[in-house]
Amino acid sequence: MNRRSNPIRNEILRWVLLGLGGLWLSYPYFLPRQIGTGDALWYHHLLADAVTQFRAGVFPVYVGQSDFSFNGSIYPLRAAPYFQYFAGLLDLVTGRKLGFFALQHLTVILSFLGGAFSAYGALVWIAPDRRWTATALALLYVTCPGVAGLFYAQDLYMSGMTLPWVPLVFASLVRSFDDDALLPRGVLALGLAALWWAHSPIALWATFIAGAGQIVRLFARRPDRVDLKRSGLAAMVFCALAAYPILSVFLLRTRGETIVPYVMDRELLLHWVSGSFPSSLEPLDPNAAGISFLQLGYGLWLVLLASVVAWMLRPPLWAVATLLASAAFLVVLVFPIPGLTPFLWRSFPETLVGMTLYWPMQRLYILIAAAAVVSAQRLVAEFPLERFAVGIAVCSALLGAILWSTHESAKMIEKSRMQADSVEYSRRWDLTENLAVQRHTYGLFARRPSYFTHGVVDPRMEVRLLDPVNGRIVASNYDLGKSGPPLEDFRGAPGSNPGILDLDPPLSLRPGERYLLTFDFARPDTTGVLQIIGDQFYREYSLPESGESKSFGSGPENEKSIAVWTSMPEPETIRLRFIPQGTESKPSDIKAFARYRLQLIGGAKLPIRVESLIPLTAVVDSPKPALLESPRMFVPGYAATVNGSEVAVSKSSEGLVAFLVPAGESRVVLRFVGPPALRLAFWLSAGGWLCAATWFIRRWIGRLRQAIA
Repeated sequence: MNRRSNPIRNEILRWVLLGLGGLWLSYPYFLPRQIGTGDALWYHHLLADAVTQFRAGVFPVYVGQSDFSFNGSIYPLRAAPYFQYFAGLLDLVTGRKLGFFALQHLTVILSFLGGAFSAYGALVWIAPDRRWTATALALLYVTCPGVAGLFYAQDLYMSGMTLPWVPLVFASLVRSFDDDALLPRGVLALGLAALWWAHSPIALWATFIAGAGQIVRLFARRPDRVDLKRSGLAAMVFCALAAYPILSVFLLRTRGETIVPYVMDRELLLHWVSGSFPSSLEPLDPNAAGISFLQLGYGLWLVLLASVVAWMLRPPLWAVATLLASAAFLVVLVFPIPGLTPFLWRSFPETLVGMTLYWPMQRLYILIAAAAVVSAQRLVAEFPLERFAVGIAVCSALLGAILWSTHESAKMIEKSRMQADSVEYSRRWDLTENLAVQRHTYGLFARRPSYFTHGVVDPRMEVRLLDPVNGRIVASNYDLGKSGPPLEDFRGAPGSNPGILDLDPPLSLRPGERYLLTFDFARPDTTGVLQIIGDQFYREYSLPESGESKSFGSGPENEKSIAVWTSMPEPETIRLRFIPQGTESKPSDIKAFARYRLQLIGGAKLPIRVESLIPLTAVVDSPKPALLESPRMFVPGYAATVNGSEVAVSKSSEGLVAFLVPAGESRVVLRFVGPPALRLAFWLSAGGWLCAATWFIRRWIGRLRQAIA
């Protein structure tokens, strides 16, 4: 009984250490508050949009539809849907009681914990007798600056979702060399598929490494027919599980558009690679740029270099050789080695460079870290740690590496505190009146529409009637701002804060009402930032243009009206202020700012009265047959009805979904149903994951029964 209880107690202790490590690493995310910069807020909006759609009964979710992402955003749903679907699953499991920030942070906490436990399980799978080294290496993996920094330094939620899966991929690759059974190749297929769901750029590089490893295995092992059949079956499993995230990259785009709708500036990429050195070899500096946080860290450098030496001392292990060679190749790509690094980046295909983006360290350090710990665990199994000197040396090195890595991780945690809002202040970002549409929301589209405003707009106003012949605007809900009560003056005076012009009078918003605030700017070249602030209200708009050529702004072609409202139960008083920039450096230099008109929208006769966004439903009153231009960006798969009859949808000159409506009043509905191939791919993947989960649970229960027996 004693002999059985000691291993159990030791295993419990290892799990406790892993759990405490993961919880400590993620504890800043225990509060439902904004942590990070604008990218973190963008991810918050993406999550909120998907969860809002799930709660409304939309499944699957292919494009953005709610106030949080009303423009039909496909990024990251097209290339990395795991984050939003994972959040939807957590929302379902928690009874739909958590707020959006709580769900967002729960994905982080579970990714850190999943990374620690998954790495431990994968390493134990490689060398079951080396469980303590597996524990140490798993902790080193999750505390690696290039891994933990994905969340803390760069707000990279998509990349962070890969934490549990990368070690599993590399461990199953190594196991496939040691075990001819189907299981290692099946797990490899599952891990790679999960990576394609989580983050396609990291998945692409991991697939290259796994593919290279399997080619090496074929040459080293000389497989028979049974082995080839197993490999083929594993490939089929991968195709089923990854069908949706891979095919969506091809299907959620307009015919003729490239997979990556922009051309990468490779010289700029090389500039960032050069700029990351030598800080990538220095201790972390909380005051340095976030990109310097993405590095391997001394702990894993020690593990990686020791693995190279150990591999040279033992008989050839081809799986480890593949991982170490891959890690060395990736190191070359993130280090500015004269001649070699520029040559490689200039030689890669455009799609590969475009998917990797300007900062390859964001995609590659997590792969290097996982390759280091998996290689080390496999090599440790070859050495007699029972020898006192060898055991002491390995334990001391791992302990020192862990202490240093946790010291560095503490700096990242401290940095996150400096970039965190309070819980009370963070609640503002869930209010629809504060939902700023960011440029990222139009990611993976060839371009943004000229109406795009980098700030808060009311999606119910972003619909227009166009002449079917010349595409000119026939009617717009913003036409309301061209007439109404007389214009009044904003009286500007330098405020108590230096450099800020306070504008009077304040404006009062009643609950349940929407208003159109129209400006008549004194100067079309007014340059600065317009802020609109209340107790729970916060907006910023850049002037003279807050986005594209027809965005809200002071220029001749810019829209001069914005919608304002409050979702609070009590009236909200908002104040405006202006922060001059450029030549207008002082508020006192501005003699006049603007005249304004504030008018109710609800009582007005709008040409397009939007009733809901999920799906987009509206009553249209058109003066003549016209194209209704929606705020949704066009991709194949939209379906529209007018008065219950289906009509063809098309792409407007602005890249938006449009369809014909007759003269007079009509009721329209626009929804995204997806191309048939996309729907088939989704349900194929969903069915595959359900089967994989069922198989895993049954296998786990079977092993548990054997252990009890």
